[in-house]
Amino acid sequence: METYYSVLDMFDGDRSLSQFLVTILTVPQFANHPAVVDLLANIGNIICTLSRHQNLYTPLIGWAKDAISAECAREVRELAKVENGSHFSALHAKAEQIGGFKIDDMALQIAGEAPMLWALLDSLLSARALQVTKIESKGHTEIEVLVSDAQEAEDSEYWAQVDDLEGVIEGITGDYFVQRKVVIVSLLKKSTNQKANSLSSILGIFLHSTHAPEKVIETMAKMGLSISVDAIHDTVRLLSAESSHALQYLGQTLLAAYAYDNFDINLKSTVPTAEKSTDTLKHLTSGLLFPLQHGVTRDDLKCSYELWRKSRINPLSDCSIGRTWKDLLSLHQDVSHSSGLSRRDQFNSWKFLHDLCHHRPPYFAQFQSQISAPQVLEQIPVAKTPIIPASAMDVNNSTVTGNIQAIERLMAQGGVFDPADVEDGESPDVTEYVVLVHGDLGTGERIASMQQRRSIETTPWRRFQHIVFVPGLFHLKMAAADAIWRALIQPISARQDQTSLMHNIAQLRPRETGIFGSKPGFRMMHQLIGHDGICRRLDCWQIEVEKMNNAHKTLDDFAISKPSLEELKDIANRLAREYIATYRLTRYENNLLINKYFLLYEELSYAMNIGDIAHVETCIITWTLIFKATGKHKYATCMTEFLINLHFNYPAGLQKAIRYHWLVNPTGKPERFRAVDWCVELNNLFIKVKNGGTGSNRSVARVILESPLVEVYRNAHSVIETNFMHTGRTSLQAAPDMKKTFEGLLTKMRSSSPHIHMPGRQSTYLVPDLLDKGHELFEKGWKGIGTEDDGTIVDEVEQPTTEDVVGEL
Repeated sequence: METYYSVLDMFDGDRSLSQFLVTILTVPQFANHPAVVDLLANIGNIICTLSRHQNLYTPLIGWAKDAISAECAREVRELAKVENGSHFSALHAKAEQIGGFKIDDMALQIAGEAPMLWALLDSLLSARALQVTKIESKGHTEIEVLVSDAQEAEDSEYWAQVDDLEGVIEGITGDYFVQRKVVIVSLLKKSTNQKANSLSSILGIFLHSTHAPEKVIETMAKMGLSISVDAIHDTVRLLSAESSHALQYLGQTLLAAYAYDNFDINLKSTVPTAEKSTDTLKHLTSGLLFPLQHGVTRDDLKCSYELWRKSRINPLSDCSIGRTWKDLLSLHQDVSHSSGLSRRDQFNSWKFLHDLCHHRPPYFAQFQSQISAPQVLEQIPVAKTPIIPASAMDVNNSTVTGNIQAIERLMAQGGVFDPADVEDGESPDVTEYVVLVHGDLGTGERIASMQQRRSIETTPWRRFQHIVFVPGLFHLKMAAADAIWRALIQPISARQDQTSLMHNIAQLRPRETGIFGSKPGFRMMHQLIGHDGICRRLDCWQIEVEKMNNAHKTLDDFAISKPSLEELKDIANRLAREYIATYRLTRYENNLLINKYFLLYEELSYAMNIGDIAHVETCIITWTLIFKATGKHKYATCMTEFLINLHFNYPAGLQKAIRYHWLVNPTGKPERFRAVDWCVELNNLFIKVKNGGTGSNRSVARVILESPLVEVYRNAHSVIETNFMHTGRTSLQAAPDMKKTFEGLLTKMRSSSPHIHMPGRQSTYLVPDLLDKGHELFEKGWKGIGTEDDGTIVDEVEQPTTEDVVGEL
């Protein structure tokens, strides 16, 4: 201690210890002196010791507060600068700003440019890890950080990776602290610069798209977590205008396909006025555009005059005798296979095997990944198809005049106008080109009527010479389900037999037999065909394996024998040959015909989902016969004439453009192809969900303004759900567990034996052979499009419900 006193005695008079320390720390000549180096190396211990001094704790904490506050304020100012990309202007809003928003990117930027602030927030948000211990003898509070060994190791790793900021973010992704720190920093930036509002803008648009009340939005805006309602409306207008520019850019390439359909929306008014009638149901038209991909060029579409020369509605047409439905039978002809099965039988064999491995004893599940998919005839390339919604139109397209208005307005949104009405260069001249327009059967009829009425006009634009209609496959699939209902459920006598489809419905859905007997929707029929078909095919398996070995009373008994995949394939091939109708034996034949129709439906669905366009066409040719036989003459005629034109009248370039865009792939994933008209119906669903309801802000004008922003709003939802790690992000429910339901129906089938021929067993109803009947009617010709055999007019155009659209998912 005497040595220390001797040193301290040196500092008296004009010399002070504080002056000495300041000098040796600031004068460069002393920087490398061993004493100075030692002092700097132990500065942490020195500061800690100073903080424990009863007279120095308060001024030291005050100094630290000022230093940290100044540094954090500087960091916030830097973050709030425009060059750091955190500004979101309502007057310059871009859809890409919403879709490209990522919390992780913001966290990476903050951690790199504001390390002091980031570390401070770490400490504040982890306050539970800090323990405060009062040292009574010292007269002040000492703060000690108590951490577990695991936490200490984690902190060491954290600081070891500071130089690798990407590693820091990867280490903390998924931590809710990251989200909270980013939100806090965003509030600080916005307080410093009101234009640094990217997070609050995204949240504002998200709240608006979820129907959040304006009071909620304004409250969030006051807290700095959202932009104001007025700013949101300005952003919506700018985004809508931006969408119109994207539509024009795509449309003026002349490499765009169009699709449109009507939709109804109920805009209820609390107090009807003279300006607002009590008729709250509004009939509007929505539209979509998507680019033509897969190597299609403008030259492929340069065939308007060629098609007009061949057209039957052309008064000066030089077309010869047209083709007939028989010519379609030559398309995609079968080739021999080693199994001896036709292409359709090969699919049926695959479906039998698929159902066994997915729905029966666990032993067979091991073969799921080993089953080879059916042969692909012509695959549409798998590529994501950008779908761009157009502004809704205040047009009722249930009339020919309405369709004329809808097409002209939709093409105007695409930047394509009558060449006679625009100056050179303002709009591409579509005179020599054709434009693909997708729609349902009703749309096709009205377009055909429109073109026939205008056929005497003098200019191609006036006679809509450029329009080539493409029928929607989603509505075709709905028609197929309805045809099965007409043949197997609608007749009262078809419901009597124990082996009838209606008796199976009573087992599968006992509370809904009345609905199925009257007019079930597409989704109910789609599910019925799938579930009942699976049970029927499993019953066939059970019968066949028992024939092979009487000890195999059930499929569980068969599984115990551990058959190989090759054995299963051989049995599936026999099932495809023997359990699908080829001859008539009353009830037994009835059920083999039901198997045939269900498998034809499954084949159509499968081909559409994987994008095998040639396979789809072969299915359509078969279904036109069924449509004809069930009185759906409009569909039979429309699809027959369309396929004849597609394969025998259209040039090769147009043929490719249509066939490779008859289905689109919104996700860009395999086996996720969708019909274009389904995309339109899904768009309608989002528009109605977003804009339907009550209140002054629910109006036709608002629907039209916001309808192009369907994808923007969906992106906003996805961005928020992803960045803030929402659970249950999908609106789709898991597939129901049908095991017990299937077991109940299989037990019933075991007792009624629908797939076992019993001599002498009679039926009150003979299921018609729709393919033979369709052939016969095509041979005879038909009385007229859309008529029953007795001459009554049939409305075949069905409008899908919300459940029908979602059911396709």
